[in-house]
Amino acid sequence: MADPIFSPDGKWMWTGSEWIPAPPSSSQSANVNLHDSVIGGDVNITQNNAVDIATAMVQALERMGFSGQSSPTELTASQEKEVEQVLEMSDVLSDQGIEIDPWTEIMLGNAASLGGKTNSAEQHYLRAFETFRKNDDRLGEGGALGNLGNIAFTRGEMHEAERLQQGSLALRREIGDREGEGLALINIGNIREITGSLAEAERYHREGLDIFKEINDLTNQSIAMGNLGFLAYVQGDLDGAEIYATEAYDITKGVGDQTGEIGVLGLLAMISKGKGDYYEAEKLIRGSLTLCQATGNMEGKMRGLNELGNILLRLNNLAEAERSFLESYTIAKTTGSRHMQATAGLNLGWVAKEQGDLSKSEQFYVEGIDLFKEIGDRGGESDALIGLGIVYNSKGNHDEERRLYTEAVKIKREFGLQIDQFFIDNGY
Repeated sequence: MADPIFSPDGKWMWTGSEWIPAPPSSSQSANVNLHDSVIGGDVNITQNNAVDIATAMVQALERMGFSGQSSPTELTASQEKEVEQVLEMSDVLSDQGIEIDPWTEIMLGNAASLGGKTNSAEQHYLRAFETFRKNDDRLGEGGALGNLGNIAFTRGEMHEAERLQQGSLALRREIGDREGEGLALINIGNIREITGSLAEAERYHREGLDIFKEINDLTNQSIAMGNLGFLAYVQGDLDGAEIYATEAYDITKGVGDQTGEIGVLGLLAMISKGKGDYYEAEKLIRGSLTLCQATGNMEGKMRGLNELGNILLRLNNLAEAERSFLESYTIAKTTGSRHMQATAGLNLGWVAKEQGDLSKSEQFYVEGIDLFKEIGDRGGESDALIGLGIVYNSKGNHDEERRLYTEAVKIKREFGLQIDQFFIDNGY
């Protein structure tokens, strides 16, 4: 039986058709505490008063750092529960046919997306887009399209992601929204990078960087430079990558952007790893992890631990690498970060295969396939299928190996993802 839905102050309960006074119970008491710590303020909820409920939702989101298109970098465990309740309340209003302000829908979508609820986020962005279009609000319409494009990107649906981002780019250019135009260009650059169009990716990133320099947006300048640095890294231009990453790092330090600093330290670690300086790479990623610990950035910590594991593998320290991957995996599982759980799990699957434990390796890859399917990340799903295929290769089951490779390449072709040369050479 589904849990009852209470109003944000805990005084009213939704029956499915109307609000009624909530009975005195431990459940109600819990919601009163939620009101005190989450909704709070001076909002008084009256029976069936949708305006009060919507106001309380906005205030709750704003206290967590959501504002317009802006979002915090991550949520604490208690905030994730708060977001879930706010999203439940928004669903009740939607079920009643009550239209929520489109900018509130954007905030709700951002909250759902940060919590890994991509389907819920998509619905909020779609409702916002439809209202913006009805109201001829071109600025809001362009932003909602960009958000929908980000959801498609997360799912690995690169053709759809680019279609949406190109639509966003056209609208933002039409109304002269330079910041939005720059963001759309960067997003398209990321898509082109994933699909293997590296020259096009570089062009879009450079256009975005030029705009951010023009409007003196230092935070987004550092992001664009970091993207260009990563693009140079994947093309083997490690010196060029280091120039971009170092400049991005200086900007993040200058503006006090610790989240950006964490990301750039990770890129610098990858560059050092690429140059074969694994001890420098380890030092850099440990610096990133120290900053994550100081700021409570659990997302950065999970990613940093995952990268530390990769560096430790290069140092032939399989046991320490496994511990690093496992810590990342455990944090992800505890915090409900399914994407990082799946990503760290794939690395643990590889380690288990190297250790000769094919059964354990298979379990991690199968879990990864399920998790990536659940969150709609088709790129991750295809990578997990390939990992499982490698396990079956080790088992000598080449028919199953080929079936898995074929399925993985089919997904990559369908969604415009880059295909490794090995599969092209072997006729997949």
